[in-house]
Amino acid sequence: MFTLTDEVIESTIDSVSGYIIAAVSTDTGKSLEEVARLFYASRMYALLSDKKTGYYWDSIPEMINKFRAEI
Repeated sequence: MFTLTDEVIESTIDSVSGYIIAAVSTDTGKSLEEVARLFYASRMYALLSDKKTGYYWDSIPEMINKFRAEI
């Protein structure tokens, strides 16, 4: 049985963050380092990393679009 623990949530947040950073880096031609810096300072990351929002289960393409709109 699947149990939603803090460890699972944190792992999901890390995985989703990495995916978003890689996707935006590829799409924009910006370096991974630059996109990571922008992402970790973004409102999108603040929402994603706040366990209360539940963003870690939302649509990744939607999160990518919201992050792109920020930058």
